[in-house]
Amino acid sequence: MIHLLLASVDDVLDTGDHLLGRSDGAGASALVDAADRAAAASKRAEADRRRTLAGRLALRLLTCAVQGRPVSDAPSLRVDRTCDRCGAPHGRPRLAELSASTSSSGGLVLAAVAGDAARVGVDVEEYPERLWPGFDDYALHPAERQTVPSGRAGLVRRVQTWTAKEALLKSVGVGLRSEPAGFRVATTASARVTTAGGRDGWRPVAQSDDPGLAWAWTTGVDAGARAAASVAAAEPSAIRTWRMSGHGADTVSGALLRAQGSDDGAEQSVSAPAQV
Repeated sequence: MIHLLLASVDDVLDTGDHLLGRSDGAGASALVDAADRAAAASKRAEADRRRTLAGRLALRLLTCAVQGRPVSDAPSLRVDRTCDRCGAPHGRPRLAELSASTSSSGGLVLAAVAGDAARVGVDVEEYPERLWPGFDDYALHPAERQTVPSGRAGLVRRVQTWTAKEALLKSVGVGLRSEPAGFRVATTASARVTTAGGRDGWRPVAQSDDPGLAWAWTTGVDAGARAAASVAAAEPSAIRTWRMSGHGADTVSGALLRAQGSDDGAEQSVSAPAQV
């Protein structure tokens, strides 16, 4: 099972504040660790600081919700982001016995957790007004360039293809060190994949010079009209989609408060963690 959370930056930060009964991002900051706060503080623009903090917090809250842990456990989760190449703390997130991935763009954050064998990867991209010159040569396989439509539909298709490829490269573990134009994804879902358990829509890598991508699969995530999003994994899997706040069984804030021993998560806050 892959657990996905797509939410706005504002909703994630507001939920963090609400859970601790604080305001202006103080609750959100208290629910991550020092490394996460440092990563957010290192950004020059306020929007980037908020987006970084929201992405780090979303992963922690989703993990606690999936594992049935209270919100007070969020800042103490051990999330290792050591880069495989340079050793700096900006690599893919690693949690004990879990596969995890995060992405953010504009006002959106996307987080995923699954079993360690899933090797999950995600990407979300808000649609821009235009793409940079040379995008097709860098991002699209020669066969993909021949079929992309023109106009706005072409821009949407390009961004959707980009998110699928970046999610796949995150899943494999190489990120953008491997050029996206070097492989292509099947345009239709594989007939070999059963639709039972919500596993329909998964597409394999159809052609690649990298043998590491031979087993990787991807499917789209509904991000509405403003963005494209994708998830990738070692094999097709059922997906459980979570919401950040509100009512229902798949609400992160509700799951956290139930684990804390509170039944009406919409009205109550919890105490701040002892160590932040």
